[in-house]
Amino acid sequence: MSSILVERERRALLVRFRSLTAEHRPSWGTMSVEKMVCHLGDQLAVALGDITSVPTARLLTKTVAKWLALYGPFPVPKGKVATVPEMLTTQPSDWEKDTTRFESLLPRSVETETFSPHPVLGRLTRRQWGILAAKHIDHHLRQFGA
Repeated sequence: MSSILVERERRALLVRFRSLTAEHRPSWGTMSVEKMVCHLGDQLAVALGDITSVPTARLLTKTVAKWLALYGPFPVPKGKVATVPEMLTTQPSDWEKDTTRFESLLPRSVETETFSPHPVLGRLTRRQWGILAAKHIDHHLRQFGA
């Protein structure tokens, strides 16, 4: 299970992230690369509590959906899963500023011990947030061919 908490795996994700340019186009979906970079930062900001989220977790999402998202044997369907509004909070402004924001949130996410609940999946352990963040980052990097 890949995780941002594992230095080798986090570094590999960062190498892929740093290969992105503002000229990259998605292989699927409608999100621009600039919006995706902000979206990845917003996910980490929600986990850290920098962006307050509205809990919508229900029994099914806190159990079955959480297990599938974290441990399911198949990847997230391309372009099929909508995100919560809080993870689309930041609007793209400047490529360098937006990529630096993500890169500064990543180590904070590794250093923290306590995370805010996920708006849909509910409470996650530190280990679970690490896995979810890695899967989410990988998903979007694949979307842009990185």
